[in-house]
Amino acid sequence: MFLSSERASPFCNRCYNVLTPHRKGIFTSVKRNSIDTCDRPERLLSYWKADIWVCVAITISGIVCNFGQLAFPYFEGALIDEVENRSPYSSVWELSLAFVAAILVFQLFRAIKRYTIRVFANDTKARIRFTLFNNLMQESEEDLSKENVGTLLSRNFSDTQEAVEGMRKLTTEIFDTVVLFVFYLTYLFFFDTTMTLYALIPVFVSVVFAFLMRKKVYRLSYETRKVNSKMSSETYDLFEHALLYRTYGRDGDNLKAYDKTLAEYEKYNVRNNLLSHTIIPFVNLIALVGIIPVIYLGTGHVANGDSLSFAVPGLMNPVWTDGQFTTYITTFVLLCSKASHTARLFTSIEKGLSGWKRIAPYIRPYHPYARAEKLEKNDEVNLTDFSIVLNNGTLIRDLNVSVRKGEILGVTGPIASGKSVLGKVFLKQIPYLGKAELFGKEVKDLSEGEIKGNVTYMGHTNQLLTDTLENNISYGEKKDVKPYLSAVDFDKDMKEMPLKEKTVVGNEGLKLSGGQQERLCLARSLYHAKGLLVLDDPFASVDMKTEKKILKNVAPYVKDSAVLLISHRLSSFPSLDRILVLHGDGTFALGKHEELLKSDGTYRQLVLLQEENAKHEEK
Repeated sequence: MFLSSERASPFCNRCYNVLTPHRKGIFTSVKRNSIDTCDRPERLLSYWKADIWVCVAITISGIVCNFGQLAFPYFEGALIDEVENRSPYSSVWELSLAFVAAILVFQLFRAIKRYTIRVFANDTKARIRFTLFNNLMQESEEDLSKENVGTLLSRNFSDTQEAVEGMRKLTTEIFDTVVLFVFYLTYLFFFDTTMTLYALIPVFVSVVFAFLMRKKVYRLSYETRKVNSKMSSETYDLFEHALLYRTYGRDGDNLKAYDKTLAEYEKYNVRNNLLSHTIIPFVNLIALVGIIPVIYLGTGHVANGDSLSFAVPGLMNPVWTDGQFTTYITTFVLLCSKASHTARLFTSIEKGLSGWKRIAPYIRPYHPYARAEKLEKNDEVNLTDFSIVLNNGTLIRDLNVSVRKGEILGVTGPIASGKSVLGKVFLKQIPYLGKAELFGKEVKDLSEGEIKGNVTYMGHTNQLLTDTLENNISYGEKKDVKPYLSAVDFDKDMKEMPLKEKTVVGNEGLKLSGGQQERLCLARSLYHAKGLLVLDDPFASVDMKTEKKILKNVAPYVKDSAVLLISHRLSSFPSLDRILVLHGDGTFALGKHEELLKSDGTYRQLVLLQEENAKHEEK
């Protein structure tokens, strides 16, 4: 992307307004200048490696935290046995205090685990969004224009959120589900191996069911995401073109179509939420069927005073008691709960992978923006035996012309004669034959940084940010913008604006007239004028009197620039250094105004036609 926003399409400009990642929050530890520490952003494993010490903290706190959860059923059973055995109050109090201490330790490490996982999630989200934003903003206009704003919003925010949420859930559930499941299972085998194996059959069935349902949940989630993207696009469109639709009486019809999309949006979201929220309790219900053999066999063990399969001396009573049975059944219920969470784990991973697949094509190693490089070999723009041949024919054939800094070359001609095409040659957007040298270097060989440092391009489509007049001109630079606003005759306009240059222009300049938008874009181009200044139809929405005044005012600001003034309006052309008239069939005429009036019929016809139109407008 080059300096002047007119380089980008309206679509690209909207992307800039809506895709900028806001990375604030107490958990965000990744700074912009350290984003590229993720060596291989296209590989998911790289994000865990990039936060290796955070992941170490997650691992340690996760293991301690989940092992500590065994304290709840253990102390519950132990307290029941102490009370039933009529132990001294001191023993009960000691056991109770130990239980409270275990809870405090558990909660401390749980807080550490939750905090570090959030740090990892926010760091990863920042890395992915910044990489995605950076790559999207460096895509070509042609590639970006294939996507709509709603899709890009979904990709940058919702899809990224979904991918990161999958990574967070995977990191969390490794401990909260998998590790804890293993702890509970091992603990149950200490009590009774056979009973535990019987009880695990429904648990196994529930896990398999959760695994098989993940595809259905994913498909419904995918359809919901598509509708959400459509909803974002239509919402943005209604806001952006509200006045236009109202003017032509289409606002009612559009709202009906919008209501239809809204109904579809609600339908899919309700279905998605219903399935997502019912699958976990349903899986839990299947797993809890295992409570039947537990109650049947466990009560028999207590009644008979059977021995435990593997009792830990000093920690576990070697025989079945009411307390031991309570510990077992509580642990089993917790195990079933964790088995049901596998549904959430599988679904989150599936959603995360689907989100990642959608953003993966734009996740590439961070590529910094090119720095502006100034060319200083000479002060001329030279076209030698220069031709432009496109699919629709030859627009220019064998043109030889030089423009020095401080000179203004006017370019005009009939519609579709190649005026704008010629200007875009210097942005490396148009192929050409012959030579085109920019200050001593062939245009084909220019790097992006060299184009940034030497070309300012103002397109004939006005591109404005949803920001103040000042920021639309300065783009963050500190130079005063007032002289440039005066140069484009904006003083009278600002008298009606209480905030002057601090006035917000509305959504992409909505509050400004077409002429005001055009003059604001011209002020920006003058503010950032480089060695070559290409102005494509800068006075299309400005009256002739204002045009002549502006052209006189801007002279001091372009004395260090070679200027290509592309225009179908010719009122200011008599004052230009030279004029290039393109005929559209490959031929052209080059000279001063008076010369061309005599020698070139196309130019003479254009001038006479505009003079006649001007007379009619005056009447």
